[in-house]
Amino acid sequence: MTWRGLLAVAWANLRSDRAAALVDSAAAAVGAAALVIFVALGLGVGEAARRMFPADARLVEVVPAQLSLGGLLGGGRLDEAAVGRLAGLPGVLAVWPRMNLVVPVAAPEPPQGLESVWPPGMTLQIPVVGIDPSMVAEDTRTGIPFVDPADGDPIPVVLSRRLLEIYNKTIAPTWGIPGLPPGLDPVGIELPLRIGLSIIPGKTERRIIDVRVRLAGLSDRVPLYAMAVPLATVQRLHRLYNRSDPGYGQVTLLADTPADAPVIAATARRMGFNVDRTDQATAERVGTVVGLTTGALTGLALLMTALAALAIARSRAASVAARSREIALLQALGATAGDVRRVVLAEALLLGGGGGLVGVAVGRGLGLVGNLTWHSLLPDFPYRPEAILVFPAWLLAAGVAVTALSAVIGALTPAAAAARVDPARALS
Repeated sequence: MTWRGLLAVAWANLRSDRAAALVDSAAAAVGAAALVIFVALGLGVGEAARRMFPADARLVEVVPAQLSLGGLLGGGRLDEAAVGRLAGLPGVLAVWPRMNLVVPVAAPEPPQGLESVWPPGMTLQIPVVGIDPSMVAEDTRTGIPFVDPADGDPIPVVLSRRLLEIYNKTIAPTWGIPGLPPGLDPVGIELPLRIGLSIIPGKTERRIIDVRVRLAGLSDRVPLYAMAVPLATVQRLHRLYNRSDPGYGQVTLLADTPADAPVIAATARRMGFNVDRTDQATAERVGTVVGLTTGALTGLALLMTALAALAIARSRAASVAARSREIALLQALGATAGDVRRVVLAEALLLGGGGGLVGVAVGRGLGLVGNLTWHSLLPDFPYRPEAILVFPAWLLAAGVAVTALSAVIGALTPAAAAARVDPARALS
């Protein structure tokens, strides 16, 4: 018997008992809808968490130890010698030292074109950190080299990618000022700064230098709280203001693979340094919570799908028992035991697949309603996702496939029972 013939017979059997078929399909639809909605919720929350807490599993942040045995283990101060030792560790792909500028820097004026978003009379104190240019090479705009500039040229800077979102969603509403215009590309914007100026009384330097900085790019690798400039610029300003070498405040190590990062971190600690895992730990904790929640919801949805498959299995078993004479007649007309088995499985496939299609469609519709409700009821906070429920194509296909497959698996026992019907005894 061909598959077309098997499906025709299975469809005819389902139509003869429409009430049971509708109940079974509804159970499958509920399972499929729950599956796609719960997984879509987990995907949406996970995407929001990754945007809010970006972390590269290959990065190891080495900082000076508060208490170190110094020369005994080679640790303590992060200087050029320490950077060289860290660079020689197995598995280290790149080393990016970082140095805080100890000279005050303030912005007394807004960037050109953004006067409307600058509170009148405000002078903004700006923390500045010097970083290795190769650390943000992938994030800086071509045409704005991230290097220490010649005299009179703007100093290139890189800001945290998260800063713009926080400004628009938190700082601007709190200060009662307009946010950045929608669609604005801030790269290339220049800002006047005064090096040596401090808003703290008595901390302003005798020499104040007026400079301009130009935004060269946005990156997730620079601190949220500081303006990043080339490391050579910070070192030059320290010499200009007769500051002693403070050493590096932090050294970022790029591991060859994520699996190398824990080994590198442990080795750095044995060398006498500390490892700052604040960002990674936060990202890991959030990821763990999201993963556990998504897993629990997915498990609940799979349980509902399994219950739907069990309902289909019981329904097919009852149907096989009630149709023993019909099955026997079908065998008497030439159908094999395998054909009978496949007819019952085809019935389950139609029930599970049809219910899965309906359930996925219902789940997708409820997801659209949920996303619209999300936007209308919740305030506009930083990193609020555009959609709290995300429905990739693979999820919709998986919702149908899992429901159909579970229904077929549940029908294996009734199918085997149908194949064992004795035509002679059933027709006697």
